[in-house]
Amino acid sequence: MYVVGIDVGGTKTSVCVSDHTGKICTQQRMVSGGDASLAGYEARLSTLLHAVIKESGVDRADISAAGVSAPGPLSVKDGLLLAPPNNPGWFDVPIVAMVRNMLDLPVYMNNDANAGVLAEQRFGAYHDCQNIIYLTFSTGMGGGIIAAGQLVQGITDMGGEIGHQILDAAGPPCPCGMRGCFEVYCGGRNVELRLRDMLAADPSINTLLRQRCDGDLERLDHAMFAAAARDGDPFAVAQWDAFIERLAQGIGNLIMILNPEVILLGTIALHEGDLVLKPLREKLPRYTWSWPLQACRIETTTLGKRLGDLAAVAVALSAQPVPSSL
Repeated sequence: MYVVGIDVGGTKTSVCVSDHTGKICTQQRMVSGGDASLAGYEARLSTLLHAVIKESGVDRADISAAGVSAPGPLSVKDGLLLAPPNNPGWFDVPIVAMVRNMLDLPVYMNNDANAGVLAEQRFGAYHDCQNIIYLTFSTGMGGGIIAAGQLVQGITDMGGEIGHQILDAAGPPCPCGMRGCFEVYCGGRNVELRLRDMLAADPSINTLLRQRCDGDLERLDHAMFAAAARDGDPFAVAQWDAFIERLAQGIGNLIMILNPEVILLGTIALHEGDLVLKPLREKLPRYTWSWPLQACRIETTTLGKRLGDLAAVAVALSAQPVPSSL
């Protein structure tokens, strides 16, 4: 059995074909934004889907379903992307119907964090773990939660929207419409925007970040921020410390509420390693009791760069039984 995986992100969409073991036959990606209309995105996605299937060499009759991993909030029941904060202008997008019409296959969807934790449990190093949280930790921040072996979906498909827990009600505005969300402090895009605004507002701030982006603050990104912090730049170090403090606060809340065995962190932690994990572990005792903290492993995703594609694959596979003959 083969499935198509479609990973819709804030900046890119990736499409792959995989077998039931998570072996990816082929994969391609395209930019998610920049179209004048949703119709432009739909047309490009259709072209990409058919190109990837052709490139895979898999017979269409052997492809049983497609899985979509997409940013929330969304409605699994209605197959809609409701209003993802990092995809401006996307409202009630009927992504499931779109893909079904393109491929004439059953199509299943879940949010990217739920899809990520399904992939970690199915294909990753913690496949026998019954209490696990996966945090997307990239352009935005979301959470996928498996508690007592079951995915926490929620009555409106918004279980695990941890990026929009409020850490400070008087904090900065979030694209979701609230203030002081976990994501506004720790989501990659919001961190970049905040740093750009700070440097633009105060030209007297002396920092390597200005050099790394050649004075063009629009080019300043999270990788430059991390590199400057590694190099000991005082401004970057102070801002990185504040960033990790908020990360510890949000994760501490999760540990206290859910008492997980494992928390796995996505892209930013994967790229930056101990620059994230070491200070995070040092700060966490301020935000959670020692007993649940000692019982919880905090690591990066065990699937690495394959996580996004395998998340979409896991959505398709989790919705249908794998034949015993395979």
